[in-house]
Amino acid sequence: MIEDPRDQEEFLEILTEARDEWLQAQNYFENVSEPDLVDYAIYRLEAAKRRYMYLIKQARISGIRNEQIFKEEIIN
Repeated sequence: MIEDPRDQEEFLEILTEARDEWLQAQNYFENVSEPDLVDYAIYRLEAAKRRYMYLIKQARISGIRNEQIFKEEIIN
């Protein structure tokens, strides 16, 4: 469990960045038009998604709650 508020804040920043990275990867995948870049777009999307899901899991294990992030996770 992360008890120091500064550590929680830093973790939430990392989590937010990971979510943004995942959303950017989704956008890239949806807009890629070069056949040679499709595999890269898929790889990037899966890697970003897995990283974000891992961080979400770690947040729950650590007892970190941020309703905005978890609401957005449910929507996606």
